Amino acid sequence: MESDGNKRTLTISKCTLADDAAYECVIGNDKCFTEVFVKEPPVTITKLLDDYQVVVGEKVEFEIEVSEEGAHVIWCYEGEELSREDKSGRYRFRKDGKRHSLIIQEATLDDTGMYYVYTNGGQSKGELIVEEKELEILQSIADLTVKSAEQAMFKCEVSDEKVTGKWFKDGKEVQPNKRIKITHIGRMHRLTIDEVKPEDAGDYTFVPDGYALSLSAKLNFLEIKIDYVPRQEPPKIHLDVAGNMVSQNTIIVVAGNKLRLDVEISGEPAPTVTWTKADKVVAETEGRVRVESRPGLSSFVIEGAERDDEGNYNITVTNPAGEDKANLFIKIVDVPDPPEHVKCTGVGEDCATIIWEPPKFDGGAPIKALHRRTTALLPHTALYWGLYDSTVDSYVVKTKSVLIDRQLIGL
Repeated sequence: MESDGNKRTLTISKCTLADDAAYECVIGNDKCFTEVFVKEPPVTITKLLDDYQVVVGEKVEFEIEVSEEGAHVIWCYEGEELSREDKSGRYRFRKDGKRHSLIIQEATLDDTGMYYVYTNGGQSKGELIVEEKELEILQSIADLTVKSAEQAMFKCEVSDEKVTGKWFKDGKEVQPNKRIKITHIGRMHRLTIDEVKPEDAGDYTFVPDGYALSLSAKLNFLEIKIDYVPRQEPPKIHLDVAGNMVSQNTIIVVAGNKLRLDVEISGEPAPTVTWTKADKVVAETEGRVRVESRPGLSSFVIEGAERDDEGNYNITVTNPAGEDKANLFIKIVDVPDPPEHVKCTGVGEDCATIIWEPPKFDGGAPIKALHRRTTALLPHTALYWGLYDSTVDSYVVKTKSVLIDRQLIGL
């Protein structure tokens, strides 16, 4: 304070904000007052904000320098003030002398935008561009084909061990349980499915968090089918006709008699049996000529054999394992027809010469005997047949001691 005559002076050197107040001057009963307003000197920004372009996960530090130490600054993002009391920990603020910093520890795509800093004497702005980090796939997931109750494991490896991700099946997020496990160790991500079931089959996808990419693979369920293959045995004909057979594969039947030929059949599965005569199938199950079937047995039956029944017969048995055949010749024997064109070509004193042509049907066997029938002259003489020659080898026969009234017939 200074006094000069009637003048009094109060001088405040190096005014600070604390000097901002009301002041009074009192002399006796008189007084007067005045008010002093103290403002901070304008703080200018001597180093402006820089723009930044980073990838997701990188650290960002905006920094300025001001003209006065301890100056108060305000940070804003897209027009909204950033508070130091933000509990999310997303932003950090630092003051070091004239340097002021805004730090984003791990940038995300949501941090992209314009940042501002204000002082009472200036402002600055800087743009932050956050791009997706290019993630390198070191090992992709592969398709799997597994059987029931086996384990399926999808695994992939990415370049950044901090990257997390999610697994999806047919578009729905996979939730872990006792049978399904999701693990992340370092750069390796695994999805393990124990005791695979048919409903586990589908398309599986791994999506890294924060990246516009996905890895997909298919799980195929291998269903094992056990087809029953029945036992197969080639068919076989067990032909046993020893009682009816006179030579190999030839059976003699007397006309009018019944022939029943039972043939045992084997094979697995049961074979199909076909009887044929001259390439004509004998399929009738009723009638005079028929085929009767029972398990393991096929019977060929002729009731009242006739001459037309004679011929070659074939039996064929087939199944998926093979085929078997047998050939038979059925011979019908009957009373031969009489000889044709019988003539007596000469009659001597005690003999006669007789010739004839063979009968159309010889009864199924060559003529081997010649019989004569004698009729006496007297009415009381008996009629009889007698064997004349059992070694006939010609159709010309001479007979001795023949009376005029006697007849010679070859049978």
